[in-house]
Formats: sequence, C-alpha cells, structure tokens
Amino acid sequence: MEISAIKSQLSISTILHYYGLKPDKNAKMCCPFHEDKTPSMQIYYKTQTAYCFSSNCKTHGKSMDVIDFIMHRENLSKHEAIKKAEEILNPATRKNNRLSDTDFLTNMFTYFRNAINNSKPAKEYLEKRSLDFTRIEVGYNSGQFHHGERKTEELLKQALEVGLLQDKGLINNRTKRKATALLQNGASALP
Repeated sequence: MEISAIKSQLSISTILHYYGLKPDKNAKMCCPFHEDKTPSMQIYYKTQTAYCFSSNCKTHGKSMDVIDFIMHRENLSKHEAIKKAEEILNPATRKNNRLSDTDFLTNMFTYFRNAINNSKPAKEYLEKRSLDFTRIEVGYNSGQFHHGERKTEELLKQALEVGLLQDKGLINNRTKRKATALLQNGASALP
C-alpha cells in the first residue's frame, strides 16, 4: 500500500484510539513519548498530525503524521511503521484479529491514565487524597470505555477475556440484548 493511501485512510483519531489515547476538548494531551505532567501535545485534526511542544520530547519538535506517530510510539523503523499502519487499517491481517493481552491491557491503562486529565471529579478526588497523578501510575474509569463508538465486539470480547468486564447474565430491557458489567463500578455495556 502506498504511503499516500495509508495517510488518506488512516486518521490521527484512529491512531490515538488504537493506542488508548484521548485528547481533551481542546485537542491537547500529555505526550506519550516523554514524561509529561501537563498536556504538551497538540492534535491537529485538519492536517491529521500531532506536535509536542516540549523540548524533552524524542520527536524533537517535528510535526508527526500517523506513520511517524506509530514509529515513535512503538520504536519502529519507518518501514515497520508503514507495515503496522497497514495492519491497523486491515485488522484481518492481525494474528487472531486481536492484540496480545499485554498490549490490550497496556492500551486500556493508557486510556484510563489519560482520562484523569479530562475529569475534574477524578482530579479533585486525587487531590483530596494527596495523590499526585503526574507522579504515580493511576487511572480513572468513567465507565465509558466500552460505550459509543469505542464499543466493538472485539473490544468487549477481549475485555471479558482479560477480566476488565464481567458477564453478569443481565439482559437489557430496552434492547433485549446481553449486558456486561465493569468489575469495579457495575456500569454496563449494551452490545
């Protein structure tokens, strides 16, 4: 597949979702490429690029397209990053069409860790407990990771397999479909 075809088909938001990263409402987020206490990465949806404004970043102040983002995120060569981009575009080429449990859990934790930046109640709770989320590995689950456009059958299946969700045998009265519940807070996913 040509690089231009990859870039036209693979959006920066798809890449961020793939890695469990979520920018705030201003399209900013903590940079995943260096230790970052305040969001220093800006996402540009119009140009499908990302840019980190920190001088500590290994991207060295260069604008990154989706291939560059993959390359830096996984420490790959440009050729390997292009192959990975093709794999992300065509999940059927992935072995068993799923991430390894370690990669899945890493992506999910990254999503939960980044969710703290978008939640005022989570920040307030941590401050009340004198916990500095920029210094410790902690995440926040709003109960929404398995709802909306993030929800796929594969995500639900793997979340059940690794123990993030639990099958409670519940049926949704509205849809008459099976519901799954989060282990921690009992929120449900309605497939």
